[in-house]
Amino acid sequence: MEALITGLGAVTSVGRSAPSAAAAIRASITRPRPVPYFRVVDEESQAAVPLTGHPIHGFTEGFMGMGRWMRLARGALGDLLESARLPGAGGPRFWQQTAVLAVTPHPSAALQLPVERAESLTLKHFLQPLLQAWRLPVPAQSLRVVALGHVGTAAALQQAQQLLAGGLERVLVIAVDSLLDPSRLEALAASNRLKTADRPVGLMPGEAGVCLLVETPAAAQRREAGGAVLLAGVAVGREEAHPRAETPNVGVGLTACIRQVLPPAPAGKRFQGDVYLDLNGEEWKSRDWGHALVRLQDSLEDITDHYPATAVGDTGAASGALGICLAVHDLTRGHAPTGRALITSSSEQGDAGCVLLRLK
Repeated sequence: MEALITGLGAVTSVGRSAPSAAAAIRASITRPRPVPYFRVVDEESQAAVPLTGHPIHGFTEGFMGMGRWMRLARGALGDLLESARLPGAGGPRFWQQTAVLAVTPHPSAALQLPVERAESLTLKHFLQPLLQAWRLPVPAQSLRVVALGHVGTAAALQQAQQLLAGGLERVLVIAVDSLLDPSRLEALAASNRLKTADRPVGLMPGEAGVCLLVETPAAAQRREAGGAVLLAGVAVGREEAHPRAETPNVGVGLTACIRQVLPPAPAGKRFQGDVYLDLNGEEWKSRDWGHALVRLQDSLEDITDHYPATAVGDTGAASGALGICLAVHDLTRGHAPTGRALITSSSEQGDAGCVLLRLK
């Protein structure tokens, strides 16, 4: 089943709409700020100094846990509803033919609960209230939670393809995460994963909410949706050697995902285009991509790398959707000369994902 990405919504530290965020990131605009409620020790002075991160200033202060997710999701969903000119409560048939998938952090990173329990709570206390707040009459059986962190968007798009093939007209993917929640920062600090003045190899915590509207060509045509990009391939795999396994990762899972989405090419013809990576400053992610590059010498050529985390920090479960948002922006505005883009993701739990987009 052919699927098109026809709508975007986003809230980030450099822009509170998908176009403004994508333009700012493309222009290398970044707004790191001290995080006043979380301090780290400066080894030279032994003084406690605020951690530097990428909060959405004036937007998420005072919110924690699912409340923060809700704040991010409402901002991104509002942007999508307005920019894509979608009906609200007055379009019941539209929403009856729609599924909504929420992409959230892995339970081991956020809620510290078994996967099924975490997904049930997220559905009840996050996704359902979010749709009720916007008065969107989506059937309860069409709501799902994909709690896979960085790789969640790729997994959600796989499910979206299946749902469209099953007869639905569209799928709304809502990806949210905040690594700036105090409990998340405590866990990251305990694992020595945060970037500080004394530890340059580490991540800068960020946060974002991103929405993607995926539709069948027929549904998009009826809406007269413009600027659509084809979802040309999506794959999710597994890296047995990963940080949680305490063994060096060598890019096997990521390589397999990329090979799976690349179309068959004539001998000597390799992929050329833009690649949007979720590299975040941590050594293991860079090593994962480096090994994958070596393994893919016969498949990739003249690629242009993009690193969204340099502008907005590590946005966790929202990073994959943010990469897609940037890719769609560049493809539809002529910034991607080949008309093709890869978006890759890797998680500390060992999951890997890849999405291939191309102009319709």
